Amino acid sequence: MTADRSHQPSPPARKSGPSAVLVAAALCAAALCAAACGGPSGGSPSASTFGADSPWLGAFAPVALPAPVNSLTDVACATALRCWATGSTVGGAGAPNGAAVIATVNGGATWSNQVVPAQVGYLSRIACSDQRHCTAVGQTTQTTAGQGLTIDTVDGGATWALEPLPAGVLDVTAVACEPGRSCIAVGTTAGGATALASNPSHAGWTQLGALPPGVSEARAISCTSATDCWVTGSTTINTDTIAGVVALTTDGGSTWAMATEPKGLGYLNGVSCIAGAPSGSGALPTTTVTAAAAAPAAAATSSTPGSAPVGAPTTTTTTVAPTTTTTSPAPTVGVAGVRCTVVGTTATGVNSTRSGRGVLLTSDNGGAAWTTQAVTPSSASLSDVSCTAIDTCVAVGSTGRTSATAGLIILTGQAGDPWHGPAVVPSPQSLSAVSCVSLSACVVVGESISEHLVGG
Repeated sequence: MTADRSHQPSPPARKSGPSAVLVAAALCAAALCAAACGGPSGGSPSASTFGADSPWLGAFAPVALPAPVNSLTDVACATALRCWATGSTVGGAGAPNGAAVIATVNGGATWSNQVVPAQVGYLSRIACSDQRHCTAVGQTTQTTAGQGLTIDTVDGGATWALEPLPAGVLDVTAVACEPGRSCIAVGTTAGGATALASNPSHAGWTQLGALPPGVSEARAISCTSATDCWVTGSTTINTDTIAGVVALTTDGGSTWAMATEPKGLGYLNGVSCIAGAPSGSGALPTTTVTAAAAAPAAAATSSTPGSAPVGAPTTTTTTVAPTTTTTSPAPTVGVAGVRCTVVGTTATGVNSTRSGRGVLLTSDNGGAAWTTQAVTPSSASLSDVSCTAIDTCVAVGSTGRTSATAGLIILTGQAGDPWHGPAVVPSPQSLSAVSCVSLSACVVVGESISEHLVGG
């Protein structure tokens, strides 16, 4: 099935008007070079702009963006300076909106348009293996009627070319790439979501395994290796209700299992996983724990009356199983030593994403168990998250229950309790995606404004 974009809170609305993007870049951290962060050379770095305990430094400044970009859906940074973002352009003289790829070579201070194939109608996500090799995914149209497609560059965006997909892939909505230039993506088919893989050894994409039944849409993917990946998405409960899901693979996408995330959540939009210590508090000793076997329907037992002498014949009785059915619990699924952070919203109604509150979940065992973190009350939905290390993350999203005209950036605070009192930076417009390559370099994109974050 093809994803209905009208139900997605993450991609910004397509609308006419001036260039519409928000960009934030070049965060500086107190843990890094003082000179780079505005402190005296060789001395202590200046205090954090975002709070005494925050490792992040910086301030926002406006950035001009190339016309006719209207909104951005995703961003990927290969280095602190070189980043690419996908989005839409404003159609002119009655022409429809088009797909856009823009690039920066100075950490987001300025951006330039790149030429994409004419067949591209909409781009959902982008990922880069290095500063020459990137892959963007989407559809052939701006509506839900198109076929899925991917475009690749091998020269840093100077040229983009279509890469063939297996037959029947109707949309591609998530992609992640490894430094070795292998990528894994998730597309939709008539039967549901399926994994796709590409690598330098052959052209095009190979269809791998289907995601668990009921996963109707993938929103984001994060991988800690060529084998271990996590996907956030949703499943349809009925025509008016969805529920957020997290699925994972430990064999490179051939098989998938559902993680045990808290119930009652709405869209889960972004995920960022970091490999940590393989043992210790919260880590699983094995990848999976098999569910207990179900009890037999009936069993023969022997009973000896209490008054019968020793050696007296015993009476055999049959214990009939109760009429109620006992269902074994589902297996617990996770990956030892991996910290995952997932963001989304509590809203479960279709087309009602701003009726909820932002959701932020963390797992210390790769999805086997989750902790719900407190989120600022002003957040209606969180759309993406990027972590550079354990406990060092940036999440972005939108505020307001009735309007899509405001956003926010949430930066982790002190290392010992990163989501307790994090720094919150307001934005005039909603934000859709974030990419961080280190403590000192992050880029945020959204809609209807452009802004550059420079070191404090």
